[in-house]
Amino acid sequence: MEKKIPSETIDTLARSIFKEASGYGFGQVDIIRLINVLMDLCTDVESATGTAEEEARPDIGAFTGPPVELPIVGERIRIRPFDSARDTRLLEQWLPDKYGRYFVLSCATAQLITIDALTSSENNHLGIVTLLDGKPIGAMAFLDHSQKQKRAELRKLIGDMASRGKGLAEEATKLWIEYGVRNLNLEKIYVSTLQTQISNIKLNERIGFRVEGLLRNEVTIDGSRHDVLRMGLCIGAP
Repeated sequence: MEKKIPSETIDTLARSIFKEASGYGFGQVDIIRLINVLMDLCTDVESATGTAEEEARPDIGAFTGPPVELPIVGERIRIRPFDSARDTRLLEQWLPDKYGRYFVLSCATAQLITIDALTSSENNHLGIVTLLDGKPIGAMAFLDHSQKQKRAELRKLIGDMASRGKGLAEEATKLWIEYGVRNLNLEKIYVSTLQTQISNIKLNERIGFRVEGLLRNEVTIDGSRHDVLRMGLCIGAP
């Protein structure tokens, strides 16, 4: 059975592709040519391999179970508690690029918040991602945790440049969700990210997130406006 892509995902990807193409200088005729090439590529792939089978649904139940304490350990990484005395400097080193600054951007006010405000709020929960040998490579956070609504916003950051692109963010995200569900009793987790590329969307969908919307030109970083992709994960819901 062919997998049915959610219409929200298709709309988000279409807007992302259109924005990138327009920025490059594509006109209307160029966009039509691009669509024709994409159609040709789809025909070639189907002719060579046949229709792809539906991917297995993410096992949301894997996140549930009795409480677990930090550090929580995976196959290649571990997540330990955030310690302001030794970890504040790490965050300061990881924040200069746009993804780092987005880690401390308030969705409510679209303003950058200080590291002190981020780490001192009782509604925020932070962890440091390390390799198994203890080398810190990034940070995870649950922001604006509402105990009443049982929801929070997940933020992830692989700050160590050499550790990006290796699938470590996906592993860290799964571990952090497991911690949030088991220890914070979260039932709804959402991510708001600047990364609207196909690879990032598929990464989140493999975990169980679904596209909820694309906020166009939502935030300004370094004088440029950026779209923000919103995806949500509901524990125990289809």
